[in-house]
Amino acid sequence: MKEVLSGYVRKLARSLSICTLVIVVSLLSAGEGALIGALIVGYLAAAVCIWTLVYRTWRSASLDVASAKKQMLWGLILRLVTCFTVLAVAAQISTRVFAITTLGFLLCYALAMVHLVRYNIQSGKK
Repeated sequence: MKEVLSGYVRKLARSLSICTLVIVVSLLSAGEGALIGALIVGYLAAAVCIWTLVYRTWRSASLDVASAKKQMLWGLILRLVTCFTVLAVAAQISTRVFAITTLGFLLCYALAMVHLVRYNIQSGKK
């Protein structure tokens, strides 16, 4: 499991670094460098959601059906609370902060899902 996650995290970090570089350069050239923190907060919120998804799925794999449903339900609740809290706070600050935080969240989450699907397809072909 550690080998899988380390390779997955490495690929995700590489993709996210490239996207972050493009976004940071764009923000700096637009004079909006202060929004880089909002981008990072979006990344962190997505990381919490992804970690919760992976951890709850891994944990529920060895449980009976009723307990697995509870684990997955708690994971869903944690992800929704994380999303709502982070995005609600960002929306209270300003529309620009909300937009960049949402961009960071969606970018990180989408890249994580793309890498997860690619890994699943590649491991199915072996």
